[in-house]
Amino acid sequence: MIKLNDGHIAIVAFDAGAAEQIFAWLESGLLRTEMCKFYLKGPAEKSFKALNKNFICQSLEDVLKDAEVLLSGTGWSSSLEHDARIIAKKRGITSIAVIDHWVNYPERFVRNDLKVLPDIIWVSDKHAYCEASKHFPGIKIIEQKNHYIQSKLDEILSQNVHKEKNVTNVLYLLEPIRDTWASEGVPGEFQALDFFMNSIPKLGLGDKFNIILRPHPSDPKNKYDSWLNSLNVSNIHIDNKKDLASMLAWSDVVVGCETYAMALALAARKRVISSLPKHAHNCRLPHDKIERLNQIN
Repeated sequence: MIKLNDGHIAIVAFDAGAAEQIFAWLESGLLRTEMCKFYLKGPAEKSFKALNKNFICQSLEDVLKDAEVLLSGTGWSSSLEHDARIIAKKRGITSIAVIDHWVNYPERFVRNDLKVLPDIIWVSDKHAYCEASKHFPGIKIIEQKNHYIQSKLDEILSQNVHKEKNVTNVLYLLEPIRDTWASEGVPGEFQALDFFMNSIPKLGLGDKFNIILRPHPSDPKNKYDSWLNSLNVSNIHIDNKKDLASMLAWSDVVVGCETYAMALALAARKRVISSLPKHAHNCRLPHDKIERLNQIN
């Protein structure tokens, strides 16, 4: 629990990852909604509106005015959270940043060559704690309980899903990759998709399987339509309408590059495969049970 004097907590988020962690802490009581003001945009705003139908986003200036603490995400998709940390530093507002993943820690706090670090970093497991401690030795790192994983796991297990007999359901979790590796001009996420498709005979999926592609919350609409149309196959579809819990419940196998939802799939006892291709780095998620496709002979 964050102790306050007379001010409030300004919650600023854009990407879904850290936002989902923050929302779970609100549900658990670690944070109290009445103590918070929210500036949310992008996937974070969409996610919060799904939980709070009457939510109206305030301006960044409104949520930071008289704020005692800033609690911000650390996503890649915008500079919104970075800008909030700049203002917080200038005004002497205690800045807490939430890191929801296990990779690219230093880069999260740099925009246009300007580094702005928080006063405190919150993480949600021991692996992230160790990684953050290594990169930010002068910053206080606090490991909070991962209420998001538990709440999503409960949601997955409560689903009543009909599955076809003798058919393997494959859920491919898409995510933007900011690297083209050895193939200049071809985004990494498309290279990984092609690598996965070419590797299907090695995976033992059985004679019949269905594949659903789930776009990342930060992916633009119709991003993968042309790629899918070029395949001209009937057992692969894109679905960006069903929620993650129901799609994980439907799945038998979950594939992705390094997205956080792969950790959630492991918790739900799914077979999980990283599709990073051979000329990319190895999957950096700290979970031994994830199969690395670029290491399968």
